[in-house]
Amino acid sequence: ADTMRSPIVRPMLVRSAFTLAAWLCYYNAARSLQLAELTTVYYAAPIIVTVLSVFLLGEKVPMLRWLAVLIGFAGVFVACDPTHLGLSVPVLLVLAAAFLWGIAIVLLRKTALAERSMIQLLLNNFYFLLFSAVPALLWWQTPDWTQLLLLASVGALGGLAQYLLFEGMKRTPASVIAPLEYTSLLWAFALGFAIWGDVPRREVFLGAALIVAAGLLIVGTEHFRKRL
Repeated sequence: ADTMRSPIVRPMLVRSAFTLAAWLCYYNAARSLQLAELTTVYYAAPIIVTVLSVFLLGEKVPMLRWLAVLIGFAGVFVACDPTHLGLSVPVLLVLAAAFLWGIAIVLLRKTALAERSMIQLLLNNFYFLLFSAVPALLWWQTPDWTQLLLLASVGALGGLAQYLLFEGMKRTPASVIAPLEYTSLLWAFALGFAIWGDVPRREVFLGAALIVAAGLLIVGTEHFRKRL
């Protein structure tokens, strides 16, 4: 009852629509691009979030935070070496996904301040269930027990991640959280090595160092600002 009477029902519906559109663009592009290429182009999103947070949320973004965003993106660029990419349809789809996700993050910042995280979590996933119901009925394939276990694990981890994101948005400006998304690339490299034994190239380590530097710059700047 509290969920349906929430003042953020309509804004959350709009945000969920942007998120779903971003995912559809991203997954369609994934058919034609390598993971490194996808990651590189998609990590324009934190820059988009930072820019949108200025115009839509009225956040004041210090110069050091802008610098951190650019350093993080440079790190992703170096790590993935996308110099051979062109403006193909898949690349344009990833850029569209980055832009749509940027809008969704900014809208999340607005709704996060107005409602409890658990209510947002229920609303968000309820809308996803509605949006995906018809495609699921048309193209459903019954998973085996191993696939079912993997799907349940993804759902549990995804739900926990959403809750933590909502809580983080309540406490931190969107332009601060956005550059920290770059750390997911480090997790991807670590899990790739742990699960499949993938050994990153030298450029990957250089890019990772730039990404870590960007995150540390953000954290250090915020710590110093709060002490003033």
